Amino acid sequence: MSTLINALDDSYARAAKVIAGADNAQLALPTPCTQWDVRATLDHLIGTTWMFTLVNQDQSVGEEAAGIGADDPVVALTNAAEANIAAWRAPGAFDGDRAFPFGTFPADAAAMMNLSEVVVHTWDIATALGADPMIDPTVAEMVYGFYRPMSLDPYRAHGAFGAEITAEADAPPADRLLALLGRRPA
Repeated sequence: MSTLINALDDSYARAAKVIAGADNAQLALPTPCTQWDVRATLDHLIGTTWMFTLVNQDQSVGEEAAGIGADDPVVALTNAAEANIAAWRAPGAFDGDRAFPFGTFPADAAAMMNLSEVVVHTWDIATALGADPMIDPTVAEMVYGFYRPMSLDPYRAHGAFGAEITAEADAPPADRLLALLGRRPA
């Protein structure tokens, strides 16, 4: 699990780098998540980071996160990320199941979903801001390998993922992941 935690830690660092210096006009830009601008995507990312953290601490939580990063998104994300990484490094963090508003999952699956939230929404934000949307190929392969064998239809119906887009079998791992989750790779 240390590989997954390290990937999560690196992905949070990448997210903070992407959003550093974004001004109010940039925070209002549309993202590939058509229902959210950059600010709403950041709020969602910070909110889900706290959700995964609190659930790991045996607390029940909701999904509402509007305004959570309003004062300083980088600080809000960094604080949430530090707590999140600490929660995944705690003894027993990968034992048992985790109950979320959208379902109950084994802890290791919850950690992969946590990683996917950071990776994919960082890509969304980077794309909107005109920053390098690069996803580490090893991390993309990890997340793609997690989602590929499962039916994503219930999550598509809920709006968590868009309709799958066709990607070439030999496309880079990030492109295959993004297409699977309904995003058009850049």
